[in-house]
Amino acid sequence: MDALIALLKSDANAANALGALASAAASILALFVSCISVWISVSSARSQRRHNELSVRPLAEVTVADYEDSLRVKLRNNGSGPMIVLAVTVSDGAKAHESLIDCMPALPMGRPWNTFTHALRHRTLQAGAEIVLLELTQHENEANFAVFRDRVRAALARLTVNVEYTDIYDTVMRPCQKPLSWFGRNK
Repeated sequence: MDALIALLKSDANAANALGALASAAASILALFVSCISVWISVSSARSQRRHNELSVRPLAEVTVADYEDSLRVKLRNNGSGPMIVLAVTVSDGAKAHESLIDCMPALPMGRPWNTFTHALRHRTLQAGAEIVLLELTQHENEANFAVFRDRVRAALARLTVNVEYTDIYDTVMRPCQKPLSWFGRNK
């Protein structure tokens, strides 16, 4: 080591050459560290984007309620982010319709549905929110409710609801399909 120091003191060209080599080595090391830093940044950004997409993922659910005095079918977003409904299709196996009300028998004259929706296209549903697709609830002192309730149950029991939807990143989610056979369980 003493010989190297003596050489560098006596020969200025050798000192300059060693300094240039050390500078080149430091530059190469800095470039290597920079490349690793860029790779880590890109990887981190991808990971963060994936996390963001998963943290706002919708989850469609079709729920049914079948009581003696009320029938109801709802579309609910059980996910953690907004759901954009592309289409709701109701099928009996032979024909497809855009809403449940299109498949229902006529109610007695003057008797309205409590709630129903027509075609749902490009409708946004926030996390935890729901849309009532169809509801029929008995009015106070309504005499023949059981008769048309049972006709509606029979019509609902043969249907299947299919919901196509995306998240806010336009990622098409797996469709939610729900047979409404629950309404036919009491036959």
